Amino acid sequence: MMDQIILTYIVIMTVGGVLQLVLAFIGYTNRHVFAGTRTFAWLSLFSAIYAFGHALELTSSTGTAIMFWVVFQYLGMPFSAPATLILVLQYIGLDKHLNRKTLLLYYLIPVLTFLFIVTNDFHHLFYKQVNFVQSHGALLLDMTVGQWYVVHGSYTFGTLFVGANILIWYWIKSKTKHWKQVLTLLIGILLPITTSLLYLLGLTPYGIDPVPIVMGITGLLYLWAIMSTHMLTVAPVAKDYLFESMRDAVIVLDLSGKIVEFNPLASLLFPSLKNGKQIDDIMEDRDRLLAFGDRIINDDTVYEMEWKDSGKYYQVRISPIHKRNHILVGTAIVIIDITELKVVQKQLRELAYKDGLTKIYNRTFFMEKSKEVISRDRGAQDYTSLLLFDVDHFKGINDTFGHFAGDDALRHIVSVTQGLLKEDMLFGRYGGEEFIVLLPGYSLESAAEIGHSIRSCLENSSFYSKAEKIAITASFGVAATENISHPEAALSELVEKADVALYEAKRNGRNRVYVGINSEYEEYSFISH
Repeated sequence: MMDQIILTYIVIMTVGGVLQLVLAFIGYTNRHVFAGTRTFAWLSLFSAIYAFGHALELTSSTGTAIMFWVVFQYLGMPFSAPATLILVLQYIGLDKHLNRKTLLLYYLIPVLTFLFIVTNDFHHLFYKQVNFVQSHGALLLDMTVGQWYVVHGSYTFGTLFVGANILIWYWIKSKTKHWKQVLTLLIGILLPITTSLLYLLGLTPYGIDPVPIVMGITGLLYLWAIMSTHMLTVAPVAKDYLFESMRDAVIVLDLSGKIVEFNPLASLLFPSLKNGKQIDDIMEDRDRLLAFGDRIINDDTVYEMEWKDSGKYYQVRISPIHKRNHILVGTAIVIIDITELKVVQKQLRELAYKDGLTKIYNRTFFMEKSKEVISRDRGAQDYTSLLLFDVDHFKGINDTFGHFAGDDALRHIVSVTQGLLKEDMLFGRYGGEEFIVLLPGYSLESAAEIGHSIRSCLENSSFYSKAEKIAITASFGVAATENISHPEAALSELVEKADVALYEAKRNGRNRVYVGINSEYEEYSFISH
């Protein structure tokens, strides 16, 4: 009758095999999460084959049956060690070199091991001699190992040893918060190594291989890690990578307002960040940056701020962190650099009221702004005047020197004009090569003198294109009005009068200033003082 200890071995192995099949199914259903889950599924399947094969070997009553199940075991057992190493590499993100070719190299020795044990009767490279002994009610295998068995054993121990050391290195180097998962993997490697050594040293009961039993224990550990730490959801290195590589600064606080995590970008913004410190001790201006009341908030808070010392703009998002049961556990602060967005928004705003080429007011905004100014100053100013001027022979500049030279000429005209205007004057591009100036509080004579100054400066200014000097002159029309009661009507009247005066200036030889007095339009005579 079979010994109770052997029966217990068989039961534990069978249960462990079932558990490994469950783990294989879990890994398979999560195979799209990250590459390691697929490897985990294969590893669990290899372990299940090993466990079932060994259990059935112990139940066999003939040598032929025993050898059949031994061969069956080697469909799984030799592949488990490289699969474990591959899983470790995928888990910690050192799997860049893994591809079909390198995977074939990892599994080459296991494949050869299987082939050698299947064909052992022809060469005896794996087992030199095979005997069977009756012990404690069971027929047990007693073999003498061959050369390839040593190769197989060395490769198995070597890959597991390398995997264990890589995990330990990663644990020490990264100080990962996913230590439970790393410890589970480490135990899953060290236990089989230890029991295998005991088996090879002849220290196991009845000389039975205890590794399939240990795999049941590691299976329970893996199941616990999956359920409690979500081990197969995503590798911790992937989580760490996502956190570390985020383009936004992230700070995580606990319920007491202490810093528990932050990424490199956050440490660049706040060099004094340190885990365990109170956030209040880090931030010089807490109300400006962390306006969230008593440290922890229940709803998202989003606001923008400008760091004047750097000229940058940031969006600060402060959000509560909840567990699955909606229990509040901390706060996440995400600081997003929105400087580029602000620059674009500023540019869009400028496009709404500025001319794209000359950067002065465009026609639409100039007219709206002028109405506001006239309305605001109504009753406070005795006069309001308006200048309208047009560049003489501008088409000739474009045709002769090109449109780029024409654009430069317009910018030159704007620059000269701006140097002669005061802050209370509005300046805009009326269209094409026409410009317009509103002069609130200025009489017709004062406006005409300003027009003359601009005309004279333009005429005497130096403008070159491709080392060739280009003469620039302009014709001016000036109009004024008093006692404004209706700003919109007054502005229309000013523009109409100035336009007619401008027409007269161009009709009478260009490069001159004409004014509109009542219904008369004439060139303004300047008296030398």
